[in-house]
Amino acid sequence: MATPTFLEDLETRVRDAAERLRSLRDENDTLRAENEKLTAKVDELEERLEAGGDGEDGAGTAAWVEEREEIRERVEALVEHLETLLDED
Repeated sequence: MATPTFLEDLETRVRDAAERLRSLRDENDTLRAENEKLTAKVDELEERLEAGGDGEDGAGTAAWVEEREEIRERVEALVEHLETLLDED
C-alpha cells in the first residue's frame, strides 16, 4: 500500500505539472497573437511597397526594408519559441 507521503508528493507533482501546462498554454496564446500581429504588419508593409508608397526619394524603401527585417526576425524567434513549447508537450 502506498504511503501518504508518496501520494502527497505525487499529488504535488501532478498539480505543478498541470499549472505549468496552463502557463505554457497562456504563453503560447500570447505568442500566437503576437505572431499574427507581426505577420499582418509584414503583409501591410509589402502591400505598401508594391503600391509604390515610398515617395520619389526612396527613403521609405530603406526604412521599410529595415523594419521588414526586424519583423521577420521577431516572427522567426516566435515560431522557434512556439515549436519549442509544442515539443515539450
